[in-house]
Amino acid sequence: MSNKEKIDFSGGLIPTVVVDSLTGKLLMLAFSSPESLKLTFQTGFAHFFSRKRQKIWKKGEESGNTLKIEKVFIDCDNDSIIFIAEPSGPTCHTGEPSCFFRKVLSFGDDQYIELKKEDLFSNVIFELQDILRDRKKNPKIGSYTSELFSSGLIKLTAKIMEEAQELCDSAVRGVRGSGKDSVVWEASDLIYHFLALLVFLDVPFEDVLKELKRRRGGK
Repeated sequence: MSNKEKIDFSGGLIPTVVVDSLTGKLLMLAFSSPESLKLTFQTGFAHFFSRKRQKIWKKGEESGNTLKIEKVFIDCDNDSIIFIAEPSGPTCHTGEPSCFFRKVLSFGDDQYIELKKEDLFSNVIFELQDILRDRKKNPKIGSYTSELFSSGLIKLTAKIMEEAQELCDSAVRGVRGSGKDSVVWEASDLIYHFLALLVFLDVPFEDVLKELKRRRGGK
């Protein structure tokens, strides 16, 4: 079901948020004009209106880091837009994946802010992947993860098979009425070791998501 409504450009430009279609990560905030939005729909790539340069610009026109549009959403007042897009590279001109990578710690009377570099995006899977990568690069004595990586591929894959069997056993017990807490526990163990394997093989979890997305047709 669809219906037609008019976008509210009465305030001039409308704020446009860009979100990574694969990870859900907030990438950037820009502004759209009627003309830039029309170009976005015509080309399939994000176009915005620069308030500083007073002109329409295509994201990535110089860097090549374009934003391929997959979906467009609008808020209930018809005056703010979200682009769901596939980035071809870092979105921020600094080389960071997202423009929002600095956490504001304080705001003073002089209007200066204290900043700290920190990833805005909070997702336990990607956070765990980062931790695993760090343990692989910087082993720590007494760390289970470091010991797991040092054990080698054969032992790591054997551990995954062991965890998969334990999950299946827990699932059967859960269905029989013994509760599902153990299923959650064993599933967590399996996911952890699965991610460890990907990191060991230098396979980004994002590649797995891309393949799943490809299998469902990208929509």
